[in-house]
Amino acid sequence: GGAGLCCRDLSRGLRSTRAIHRLRRALATMQKARHDRGSMSVEAVLLAPVLVMFVLFVVHLGRLGAAQTRLIAAADHAARAASLVHPRNMAAAGQSVALENLVQNGVSCDALDVRVDVVNTTDPGIVRVIIDCVVDSGGLNLLGPVPRRLSASSVEVIDRWRVDS
Repeated sequence: GGAGLCCRDLSRGLRSTRAIHRLRRALATMQKARHDRGSMSVEAVLLAPVLVMFVLFVVHLGRLGAAQTRLIAAADHAARAASLVHPRNMAAAGQSVALENLVQNGVSCDALDVRVDVVNTTDPGIVRVIIDCVVDSGGLNLLGPVPRRLSASSVEVIDRWRVDS
């Protein structure tokens, strides 16, 4: 019976040694966790400006894409309107339709240039509208001074059978 008692004491001792090791590991983990406390907030502080710049850049790209699409539509409408009027009124018609279209679609330009060229050397004649716009970058000042010049052009055949010819 003495040998059994010895083994029981030994197994209790081993269990208590394992428990002590587990307790030491848990304490070490807690001390390590206390040491790392606040590192997440430091990471957030360092990453926040980068994320803000990335979001602003995506917004800027979205604005440029939308403005380019609207500029193309305005040039198309202006060229079509200019092709339908008398040659002496083409420039005025093209410019007014382009400006009206840009205002209706909310395109904000810091500098805008609308050119209407009539080419009568071909048969049939053509009218070309070219719109240049420096896109307003309001609200995106953190990206720095990045003026973007967009350009769109459209060509239409002059309608020979227009009413006022």
